[in-house]
Formats: sequence, C-alpha cells, structure tokens
Amino acid sequence: MKKFIIPLLTVVMVVSIIFAGCAPATPPETPPIPTPPTTPPAPPGPAEQPPEAPPAPAPPKPGEWNAATGASEFEFTSFTVSPDSTGIPEMSYSFREFKCGPTTVTAPGATIKRSPPWPITGGQFTIDWVERMEYGPDWDVVIQGKFDETGTHASGTWEISADGTTCQEGTWEASAP
Repeated sequence: MKKFIIPLLTVVMVVSIIFAGCAPATPPETPPIPTPPTTPPAPPGPAEQPPEAPPAPAPPKPGEWNAATGASEFEFTSFTVSPDSTGIPEMSYSFREFKCGPTTVTAPGATIKRSPPWPITGGQFTIDWVERMEYGPDWDVVIQGKFDETGTHASGTWEISADGTTCQEGTWEASAP
C-alpha cells in the first residue's frame, strides 16, 4: 500500500502545483487613499449686509423760489415752498399779450394763494388752476415740477389750454432762495 500512497501523493502535489499556477493571484494590497484633513467650519461672521441704498433726496428748501419759463407771453415767476417742505401755498405769474382761443390777455402779475397748499409728494408737484375769462372760454393752467436730489433746484413743464385745446406749453426752471 505504500507503493500506492507515494505515487498518489505525487499526483496530488503535481495537480496542486498546476492548479496553483492557474489560480488567480491575489492582488497586492493597496494602501488606503489618504483623506484630506477636514477643516472645521468657519466661525459665523457678521451677517452679510445688503448694498447701501443711495441717500434719500433732500427735501426742497423752504421759501420763495424764483422761476423762469423762457417764454415772453407767459411767465411763471415764483412759488413758495412751505416751512415744512411739504407743499406750495403760493405762486406768482404774469401774461403779456398771451393769446389762447379768441382771448388775448395782458396781466402784469398775479399771485395765487392756496389753502391747503398744492402738495409736494416724492419731490414732485402739480399746480393746476382755472383762469376765468370774461370773454371766451376759461383757461386751464397746469404747472408740473420736480425738485432735484439736493432740494435746491427745480424744473418742469407748463401748459395752458382752452376748451381742451393746448394753446401754449413749455418748460421752466427755478432756484432755491
């Protein structure tokens, strides 16, 4: 039986060697990939501030403002800004051979006082009144204006119409007192 065992062991060894050569080799062990150190989160800083808003415009300077239309027939000569800068209680104007509809008017100067004053809202205002005519249609006079951001300059438009038809229109500018 010894004769039988030695050849059997030899066959088993040979087969083992053959199979061992065919068996896949185990891959070499790869070192683990190092992970970067984690940084703790930054401490909370001041809250992010929204961009600064531009400064609010200055209110219009109180007092009597001198105005000019540049027109020879209608002159919006002045207006007064109330002490609290919220309204226009008074304005002055004149007509020189101003024709609107069938009527021509020369009025060397007139002042309108209004209570409550025409409001100034958001730096803008509208003065609107009706000029009563003895003969012919009444005139609707509209002056619109806006103050600049410094509150020391104003400009705008004016229009005079009769029976819904514009007779004349133009622009004006004014300076603070």
